[in-house]
Amino acid sequence: MIKILFLCFFMLFGFFLKAQNHHSTDKPSVHGMTLMGTETIYASHLPMFHSPHDYQIILELQFSKETQAKYLTEKKNNPQEVLYTLEPEVFVLPTMVHKTKKFKANLYRGHFERGGVKFLENVEVMISKVIYFQKFNINAPKPNILMYILFGNEKEQFMAHQIVSKPDFDENLVVQIKDEQWIKQLKKEKFLLVRFVEKNERKPFSWASAEGKIAVQNYLKTIQFLSHQTLYLEFGDLE
Repeated sequence: MIKILFLCFFMLFGFFLKAQNHHSTDKPSVHGMTLMGTETIYASHLPMFHSPHDYQIILELQFSKETQAKYLTEKKNNPQEVLYTLEPEVFVLPTMVHKTKKFKANLYRGHFERGGVKFLENVEVMISKVIYFQKFNINAPKPNILMYILFGNEKEQFMAHQIVSKPDFDENLVVQIKDEQWIKQLKKEKFLLVRFVEKNERKPFSWASAEGKIAVQNYLKTIQFLSHQTLYLEFGDLE
């Protein structure tokens, strides 16, 4: 009986080490993110198709009251700027998202690697919710449907283009949902997938009208938007 218990222990321990090694295959790096939202802060990882940046990740973040107040003041004082980014300390991305969940970061008005203005330094950031997490598959077929990840809350809604295969593009938008039913649905779900264009040529936010489709129980239902604004659009990093 004791031998069996020891055998089970070592098997479990080996499985644990294997799982740990799986999560530590990525090298530590700086994983920049775009920032969205006011009362609720969302972040979208700035991805590439090579390791260790080959993930599309959308997070809900938590700042301290002081940090959030300074962030909102910066946005209020600079209404012409739509892009805000976060430059975190070096870490292993999957480990941070799924385990550690707390890090230090600098906040920028604009892109932190492209002339952005730093306005907060070394502030503490907490990951309060993982909304979307997907590691890229280099063998994924190129889709002919333009898909967006819709997320947010009753006050603010956002979309991120679902990145699938190389080459692709990264796009973040703030939108306003027309239909109350979809806002209620967002309160139940972490995100909804919205499809817009079914054709080989995939262009950012290229539908003719502000209307998309969401699959619900094998049916496509219409979702309409009152407004939309692109906050970030990038092709080069995903070529």
